[in-house]
Amino acid sequence: MGLAPRPSRRSGAPRFEDLTETTGIPLSEEGAAMMYTRYAVAAELARGRRVLELGCGSGQGIGLLRRAARLVIGSDFSGPLLAVARAHYGSALPLVQLSADTLPFRAGAFDLVLFFEASYYVAEMTRGFQEIDRILAPEGTVMFVNANPERADFISSPHSVHYHSADEFRATLGSLGYRVRVEGAFPVEPASGGLRHRVARRGLGLARRTLEGIGLVPKTLRGRARLKRLAYGLLREVPAEIPTGFAQLEPRVELPPGPAPGYKVLYVTAEQDQGTAPRDWSGMTTMQERPPSAPRTESPVGDFRGGLRDVIFPS
Repeated sequence: MGLAPRPSRRSGAPRFEDLTETTGIPLSEEGAAMMYTRYAVAAELARGRRVLELGCGSGQGIGLLRRAARLVIGSDFSGPLLAVARAHYGSALPLVQLSADTLPFRAGAFDLVLFFEASYYVAEMTRGFQEIDRILAPEGTVMFVNANPERADFISSPHSVHYHSADEFRATLGSLGYRVRVEGAFPVEPASGGLRHRVARRGLGLARRTLEGIGLVPKTLRGRARLKRLAYGLLREVPAEIPTGFAQLEPRVELPPGPAPGYKVLYVTAEQDQGTAPRDWSGMTTMQERPPSAPRTESPVGDFRGGLRDVIFPS
């Protein structure tokens, strides 16, 4: 997560590792289901395809993806998060440090781009959408999974810039020639779960809104986990790599245009329309021309020989 322009350390650079569900972070059962569902759905889309995950964080979902995909590259703005992923995966796959608004890959390099719970950190996300479009092959797919800003108890993450609503995703990706499907998951008021669980959810929501109102919402995921522990009791920890069956697979409901306040999470899947004329991206900034604020791209992990040379610009 946390693909955003890098501010000066003297101005208080964001520590995205404090905001990311990384190895060892406590999760509620719902949080575990949120993590597992997005990667299980993505793994189905990834079958036989060249996949780039933007905002991969410490790489919990990459294992599920690479079992299905032809090629997987993980990427993130945060060096510390990539270091955690590197410690687990070693030389098994490439990990690239980058900014989502300046991608160091050739046009048409990937069949699937994934961006989970991180696009709202990107200050130049308009350019980010264009960059994703540039690196996708014809008939390629991009999938976003984000918190839904239209839910009543929504609280934005520290350092976030803008959360796209369902209709904003439709408009932006539609303007680039994509067929867009938006789904909602994790209903704000679930029909099941038992009275105790529903009361706990409502109590947590009330606590969140109260603490936000007085400026006491914890700024880190570990701090928020303490708040959740009050409502849910014992939490489970994020593993270094999510195994199959890690948590419950949550159903998704396709959403019509218009406000979507009834779901906590948005799944946005956009496929290039076969009738869209190819765009000329030859004038787009390459890695060699990237602005000074963009982080330097790291070398692939270890002695990887899985196809990185075919998709990345030479440094």
